[in-house]
Amino acid sequence: MAISSKSSLRDVLADERAVAIIDEFIPGFMDKADQFGPVMGMKIGMLLKFPQVGLPKDQVNALLEKLDGLDA
Repeated sequence: MAISSKSSLRDVLADERAVAIIDEFIPGFMDKADQFGPVMGMKIGMLLKFPQVGLPKDQVNALLEKLDGLDA
């Protein structure tokens, strides 16, 4: 399955390349995986824009750009 900024969190977490990209921007991201249940179906692009994620807009955009480039 192709991974992009429109992929669900569930699909993103199933791709090791995508997890590595997220970990670049959010170190320790997978340490909180047990809390992801309620948002597993959400699109990663939407999820990363939540203020709770704590990433500035430019970093969110850079992360999403890298995800979009995985299968381009």
